[in-house]
Formats: sequence, structure tokens, C-alpha cells
Amino acid sequence: MSSMLPLAFADEAGNTSNNVVIDAETQQQVEIMNNGLGAEIRLLQLEKAITKNINIGEEIILLLNESDVNTTELQVILEELEFLILPEVQSADPYASDAISVFVDLKHDAVNVSKDFRDTVRGLLTDSILEQIQQRTRNMTCNQTQDLSQTIQDKIRQYNSNQFRNIYQLFGVNANREVLGYQNGSMTQNQVKQNITMRLNQTKKENQFSLLASLKHQKIKYKLQAQNRFQNTSEGFEQRQVNRLQKRLQRIEDLPYNPLYQQLMKRIQNKLNNMGHNGGNGNGPNNGGDNGDSGSGQVKPGYGNNDGSNSPGSGGGN
Repeated sequence: MSSMLPLAFADEAGNTSNNVVIDAETQQQVEIMNNGLGAEIRLLQLEKAITKNINIGEEIILLLNESDVNTTELQVILEELEFLILPEVQSADPYASDAISVFVDLKHDAVNVSKDFRDTVRGLLTDSILEQIQQRTRNMTCNQTQDLSQTIQDKIRQYNSNQFRNIYQLFGVNANREVLGYQNGSMTQNQVKQNITMRLNQTKKENQFSLLASLKHQKIKYKLQAQNRFQNTSEGFEQRQVNRLQKRLQRIEDLPYNPLYQQLMKRIQNKLNNMGHNGGNGNGPNNGGDNGDSGSGQVKPGYGNNDGSNSPGSGGGN
């Protein structure tokens, strides 16, 4: 029965993998972005993932500084994540017509910058420093990510409540008690799904086929809609990336002189040059760091960890 439910549900934990950009995982993530609330959930999950990475990155830099390791390159990479990408995620409009492409684009950028940071960290670590980093960052929390977690959880319950209400309406049933119970936390998502299955089993046999057919039809409809949105997002991806980099370069150029920003400007300029665009005035040598990896990274904590497996979510509808 669960596989027949037609509407995507937002993952309550917000902790699914973040394989990025144009792949099946991201297509699944896009499925709940069929309205502004779903898009808001995905953008908030992305904001939380980036914020957590920034906090861990700052802790790593502090520890490396204590060990007299030159962290300039790491600071520049982290500045790109914190000063350029995070504000764009925070200001993105989930109700805009391009919300899906904005989410996919910014997630792509965050993944690659996070991968740059991890790769650079690994080149600076000794076994002793790595052990200290893992101890310090294993259970890191901060008020900002905790607040985001609560906001995300509330919105997920609101989104999923709407989905459950739609299914009950398809059954011709007023199930306010179950929906409100889920929304206020007295019922779990699985309990509501079990209740729906029980109601289906209690339906007359001749009506069960019709209900299941309607569920299947709606499931296919939503899958096709997600595929169309995803395809539209894939088109023009590279040009949107160029536009973002050019705007970020302009933001840095408009700031007062700062050695760190100068290094960041070189980094962004280098990315544009690697894409065949000069992007602006071309100041300085192009020794910035784009790794050219467009797809396999994840937005996740554990920069100094070999697997970084505990990824916070911008991810997946179930």
C-alpha cells in the first residue's frame, strides 16, 4: 500500500543522501517541490547542511592554526561557502517559478566547495590532527542548526499533513483526527499510513480496485510532473552557473580591499576561466581552486572524516 501512495512525502529526519545535480537522487528530492512549502523545506535543509559544514570548517581551521598549519587556502574556500553561497540559499524564494533550478544550482555549488574543503584538509592532516578533528566535530551542535532543525520539522509535518489529507479525501473520508494527530506529533507517519491501509482493506472489494487505480494514476502523474520539472532544470545549467559566478565576482569587487577577499576573487575568476568565461576584469593570477568535479560530492559534515557518512539533508522524499 505504501508504494501506491501517490504523493511524495518529505523525510521527517531530513537526513538522506545528497548526490547532486542531474541524477536520480536529486530528481527524487525535487518531487516534493511541487509547491512552495515543499521548496521551502528543501532550501531550509540545504541551508542547514551548509551551516553545519561552515561550523565544522571553522573548528577545523582553528585546530590547524593551533598546530601552526597555514590555513589560508581553507579560509578562502570556507569564505566562498559562507559569504557567497549561504546568503543566496537564505534569500532564495521558494514560491518563485525558478525555485527548483535555484535549489539544484546552489546545491551543486555547495557540494563542490565542500568537496574542495575536504580534499584540501586531507592534504594538511597528520594522524594526530585528524584524530583531534574527529573528536571535536563528532557531536557538534549549534543554536542556528538546532533552530533550523525545528523549523524544518514543523514544515515537514505541515507538508505531509496536506498529503495525508489529500489521500483521505480520495477515499471520501473525513480523517481530521488522524491528520491533526500526525501534525501535533501524537501519531507517527507510519501509523497514519497503516490507518490508510486499514481503511482500504475495510472497503468493499469492488471499490478497492478503483481506489488503487486512482492512487496509481496520481502517483504516475506526480512522477511525470517531477521529471518535467527536472528536465527543465537541466536545460541551461552551465549558463546559469556562469551567471552566478559573474555576480559573485562583482560582489567581491565591490567590497573594500581585504587580502582574503582578493584570494577569493582569484578563486572565482579561475572558475570562470576554466569554463571559458573571463567574468570581469581578470585581476590577478588564476590560482583559485575549482576541482572540476560536477557531480559526485555531497554536502555533508565530517570534512576530516574518510567517509563523511552522516550527511544532513537537503534530501529525499519517500
